[in-house]
Amino acid sequence: MFQILSRVAAVAGLVVVPLALFSGTAEETKKSSAPARTPDCVYVGTPHDVIDEMVEQAAIKKGDLVYDLGCGDARILIAAAKRHGCRCVGYDINPVRIEEATERIKKNNVAEFVKLEQEDIFTLDLKDADVIMLYLLPKMNEKLIPQLEKLKPGARIVTHDYSIKGIVHEKTLSVPSLEDGVNHEIYVYKAPLKKES
Repeated sequence: MFQILSRVAAVAGLVVVPLALFSGTAEETKKSSAPARTPDCVYVGTPHDVIDEMVEQAAIKKGDLVYDLGCGDARILIAAAKRHGCRCVGYDINPVRIEEATERIKKNNVAEFVKLEQEDIFTLDLKDADVIMLYLLPKMNEKLIPQLEKLKPGARIVTHDYSIKGIVHEKTLSVPSLEDGVNHEIYVYKAPLKKES
């Protein structure tokens, strides 16, 4: 079953204060010279109610920097920005997803908080992130381990449906989604990562 890259949450009734958290806006999306390879999986959006729980479990604070690797249409970033007024960066290799995400960010009035970059997630330096959100295939999560091992102590990683093989999670919970009628698993990790013995 194809799974992937994303999240959404129209967190109704939340107010966003327009602070200049980034020097640019979503319109100034960084587009690398079109990555040479195709996406590793198809895009599947995370249900809104699952996103709400992911954002909750990430224990995001206002000053945090949140990365979404394989951000799809930026739904999880939008939810985090609306709820916490935090800085968010979404990475996706697919230019179509970046375009779609840019439109959603504008529509939700969170361009001051959310930045997008068209990049290969396996080439990123993640050390500045306080929170990493993942909805990737198991082999992709595992491939990210060397990058995730460089996160600063206390940084949180939240994965949807798939754990990170070989790494001990701090917490796991099952979320029954009213949106799609399916039980979704959420795994929470904390840096420094602990390897299974």
